[in-house]
Amino acid sequence: MHNKTIAHGCSFTRYGWPCWPKFVPWFNGGITMLNKGRSGSGNETISRAAINSAMKHTQIDHMYIMWSGTDRYEVITKDRGADEVKGRVTYYVWDDDLQWSTWYGGHPEKDKHEYYRRHFWDEEHQYYRTLEHIIRTQLFLDKKAIPYTMMIFNKDVLRDESYSEGERALYNTIDWTKFLFYKDKQGLWEFAEDNYKEYYIPGESHPPPIAHYHWVKDIMFESDVRCPEDEYNKLKNYFKGKDGRS
Repeated sequence: MHNKTIAHGCSFTRYGWPCWPKFVPWFNGGITMLNKGRSGSGNETISRAAINSAMKHTQIDHMYIMWSGTDRYEVITKDRGADEVKGRVTYYVWDDDLQWSTWYGGHPEKDKHEYYRRHFWDEEHQYYRTLEHIIRTQLFLDKKAIPYTMMIFNKDVLRDESYSEGERALYNTIDWTKFLFYKDKQGLWEFAEDNYKEYYIPGESHPPPIAHYHWVKDIMFESDVRCPEDEYNKLKNYFKGKDGRS
């Protein structure tokens, strides 16, 4: 039985079409990939999910984590069962391991979300907390001796100048050798926008499958080997004929 490779992140990790975890086995054959990405995940959610995976699963070959937006937050409730989204931006999923539901992306009620943002949300605090989530996850994975690679979904996850001495010290404690970037600390968003914009669905901000494939090929594995031509054409033409897309 093959060991597991696990991916965590937001909708840039798991969405309505093939994302980068789908293509990792193409360049690292023989692995069993578990994609645990969730749309709307903030970095607290991603960190907790990654740590829970490290505790729950044995024989993990590698863990890949793509960090998300610093502006996101989660709400925890005891609602059980499947959520009926009904047009909301946020949604919840029950977690048997933790015995609670996580509302991904913030509070589902607009007035409460706006109240939280007005009275409790602070940009500098959120950046600092993201660094805390990263280093906590690194320390835990190091303790469990699980190999890992970290990435960011776009450049705004991190910033060049620290707000405080405390933030700078925490930033310098992170093991940045465990990160993969596009250009100078940029992420999948910038990589896809720069190189594969022609394949986007109009009005869609999520990168198309071909951008995810090349992220794995060119950034994660730096491979010169391309998939068979018929598979590559499927990626280029993924949206043609789907729901009227062209």
